Amino acid sequence: MRSFGLLGSLDVVLDGRHVHVPPGKRRVVLAALLLRPGQVVGVDELIELVGGSRGALQTTVGRLREDLGVPELVLTRPGGYLLDVRPDEVDVHRFGQLEPREALQLWRGRPFADIGSDALERDHVPALTEKYLATLEARIEQDLRGGLHEQLVPELRSLTRRNPTRERMWAQLIVALHRCDRQTEALQAYDDIRTRLAEELGLDPGRDLQKAHQQVLTADNRPRARNDLPGDIPDFAGRAGDLDAILAAVPSGCVAITAIDGMAGIGKTTLAVRAAHRLAPRFPDAQLFVDLHSYTEGVEPRTPSDALLALLTALGVPAQDIPDGLDARAARWRAEMAHRKALVVLDNAGSAAQVRPLLPGSGLVLVTSRRRLVDLDAAHTISLDVLSEEDSLKLLVSIAGKKADSAASREIVRLCGYLPLAVRIVGARWRTRPAWSAQDVTRRLAEHRLTELAAGERSVAGAFALSYQQLTPEQQRLFRRLGLHTGDDWDAHLAAAVIGSTRAEAERLLDELLDVHLVQQQENGRYRFHDLLADHAKASVEPEEKDETIVRILDHYLHGAAASALRIAPGRPQIHEDVTYEPVDPPVFATPVEALAWQEAERRNLKAAVYLAAYEGHYRYAWQLPHHFAHFLLLRGLGRERIEVQSVALAAARHLGDLEARAEALRGLGSAYLGQENHAEAEKHLQEALGLMRQTGNLRGEASTLGLLGMIARERQEFDKAMEHFQRGLVLMRQAGAPTGEANALQHIGIVHAERGQADEALAHLERSLTLLKDHGDVRSYAGVMHDIAYVHFGLFNDEECVSWAERSLAAYRESGDRRAESIARAEFAYWRYQMGDFPAVREMAREVPRLCRAYMNLPDDDAVLAAMEEIRDHVGQVALLVALSLTAEVDGRLVEALGHTQRCLVAIRSTSRWWSEYKVLGQLSTLHLALGNREAAVRYAEEAVAAAERLRQPRARAVAERFLATATAPAAPAS
Repeated sequence: MRSFGLLGSLDVVLDGRHVHVPPGKRRVVLAALLLRPGQVVGVDELIELVGGSRGALQTTVGRLREDLGVPELVLTRPGGYLLDVRPDEVDVHRFGQLEPREALQLWRGRPFADIGSDALERDHVPALTEKYLATLEARIEQDLRGGLHEQLVPELRSLTRRNPTRERMWAQLIVALHRCDRQTEALQAYDDIRTRLAEELGLDPGRDLQKAHQQVLTADNRPRARNDLPGDIPDFAGRAGDLDAILAAVPSGCVAITAIDGMAGIGKTTLAVRAAHRLAPRFPDAQLFVDLHSYTEGVEPRTPSDALLALLTALGVPAQDIPDGLDARAARWRAEMAHRKALVVLDNAGSAAQVRPLLPGSGLVLVTSRRRLVDLDAAHTISLDVLSEEDSLKLLVSIAGKKADSAASREIVRLCGYLPLAVRIVGARWRTRPAWSAQDVTRRLAEHRLTELAAGERSVAGAFALSYQQLTPEQQRLFRRLGLHTGDDWDAHLAAAVIGSTRAEAERLLDELLDVHLVQQQENGRYRFHDLLADHAKASVEPEEKDETIVRILDHYLHGAAASALRIAPGRPQIHEDVTYEPVDPPVFATPVEALAWQEAERRNLKAAVYLAAYEGHYRYAWQLPHHFAHFLLLRGLGRERIEVQSVALAAARHLGDLEARAEALRGLGSAYLGQENHAEAEKHLQEALGLMRQTGNLRGEASTLGLLGMIARERQEFDKAMEHFQRGLVLMRQAGAPTGEANALQHIGIVHAERGQADEALAHLERSLTLLKDHGDVRSYAGVMHDIAYVHFGLFNDEECVSWAERSLAAYRESGDRRAESIARAEFAYWRYQMGDFPAVREMAREVPRLCRAYMNLPDDDAVLAAMEEIRDHVGQVALLVALSLTAEVDGRLVEALGHTQRCLVAIRSTSRWWSEYKVLGQLSTLHLALGNREAAVRYAEEAVAAAERLRQPRARAVAERFLATATAPAAPAS
């Protein structure tokens, strides 16, 4: 920031610091250069101003550069010197570019007051003084049009005494006196100036004086226009689209109403005033502003009758002519406005009922309110959101005068919630505390945010408090209690739970809070707080209701998680959970798809509830909640998140000293580590869980833990050890009377048989598993077993059976709603069709995989999905997507693209324990390299495929790999 002032004493500001230039020749040189910024001022001209020689001038310029501290500011040019500044940085030049009121703020007294150059004063001060007086007259003219005649009389009396022959000022004084009904004084003023002009100058009054005199004689004392608008602000930021929408609201014969609503501090009034100033030339007869005070501390809301009195008075209607009744006043108001081109700003409205009587029959009306005025017939409704990060930074910089290129500045506006009021307050405080760094401001906001967002009479908390006080007691209760919810958003079921009501009642209250902008709704049925409102709601909680509300929140999520988990996977081990406050109207899940959708929508809230429970010491919830939604995290491939919440569960179980809880938490954490391929950590936790399961006599828990240990052994290709664990688990599941657990054990045994090359035994166990699952509604597990049966038939070259089971499996996956599992299955089925030579089916099957992945990851494109999968270490999902992309590209003839996907796929496979898939990808790499003319690479990959297939005991795997090698090593066909 830099500026240079000559309109008064010399004022130099560079990089926000005031620079002192000593009196004498240096000031004269600087003033001369400032008068022609960016232009060369000749050496001879400067010597004439300061005297001396060329050498002395060089010395003076050198010392001036030292004073400024920026040597490159004064540049040496052939024949003279140039000051490298812009005209708009020098007040002498800016003065003529600004509106009168803004320009006059630059005038600090007699120009060149301390420069010390008679020549500069002689040549420039008279012209500048004339420009100042003309600008002052223009500002007075604006005030007269705005009806400020009473305030202007004392000022004009003083001005005419100091400028006794300035005709326009005398004319303005005469008009102001006349409009104050002081006709005698107005006529006397006219006689005074007429006499002075005649005696001193021998002149008659000019046109302005004659026109003013005529107004007095004809008794036309009504102001030509009225402007009550508050001043526009120079640091307006953002809102370009909203401003354009208001400016486009041009009335055509009838009244046009634009209603601007938004939360406290969002900038409604600022936007309305900015728009009104921009529109003022199109509504020259009046620009009126009335604050209705619906949200002003210590002030009663203005009644429509009082507002009409103020509006009619502003238009110059004499008090005795204003009727008493509301209807009569409204009628008079409409009559007064009927033939005027006028705009009206009705600020701080509380309701449509308060506004409706104030609407004229024509013109433009801008209404601001914290409430959505849905029952007001507005032509345009603009609901303001917070500023963008970029606009917030611009606002912060313009107020604080600081650079905004640091991460700390971005953190400041984030902590302000991008709320204009908050940014303004922080900027103002920072500007007056130059010792603060951006890091200091960030720290203070992070530690005491609402406390820091206060300056003088303005505070964010105070603005929010006024909105809160307007609520009914039941609305206040819901608002407060929702402040204890630590998740991202919520639905009406959670709102119902915190106040113990029905969903319908909670939804009604939420809609009312939405209308007054105390909650937000970004998608139907989901609500959230602005960050700062969340802090305010939490701070408003009454001590006696805090613990009950937290328990109600935890009860809601525990009940929902348990019910949805039971629908997603009915056969999973159940734990006993008791809720303190049974929800009146909990969510109901008719299908697995609905249950999965609920856990998807509430995933972050469930995680937040786990941490809330642990932090508040409700350890029973902290270990039970992860038990119920960890399976969903498994289905979604969110392994790291699963480890995170299961670690909290284990710590909570240890706090409780509950061995059964500790055993379940250990089993869950071991399973989570298994999903992330961390076999060592998985085995450590599972072995500890196994000991506790046996100690507490939990047969099903023991069997489930053995099943997980068996999976680790199988992935290490320790098939005998895996079979031992699975078979022991099968016995325990039968003893425990757990048919779905028994089916799960049979499935694992069948897979081990398949991997040993024992296809008949594999199919027998898988079909027995399927029979048990049919009667228990676990569609997801049912789909998985049919998938495994199709896999066994593929290995046996039973293509017809393979396709039949695969199609039935896909139908079950779709019914379960598990899009990730469906995408993984489709990728594998597409590869099987590829080996069967059914390329149309490959294309159809593979093209669905990316769509499913984008849907369940909620991401826009394949690259984003792959990057996100890498981030969460979902290598299984990554392999499925890359297989589908490579097969689609190859079938469509895009071989280079297919090669890139396949190479990435091989890397991903080698990051997992899915060793049984490696030969397929190696074989496809061989095929692609051969098609692209790289026989050497084709042979190398084919040989690796054969080696990988030999580790499997499947005839088809070996046959496929050997076919790859035969094709790669076959002599090239002779050229035709």
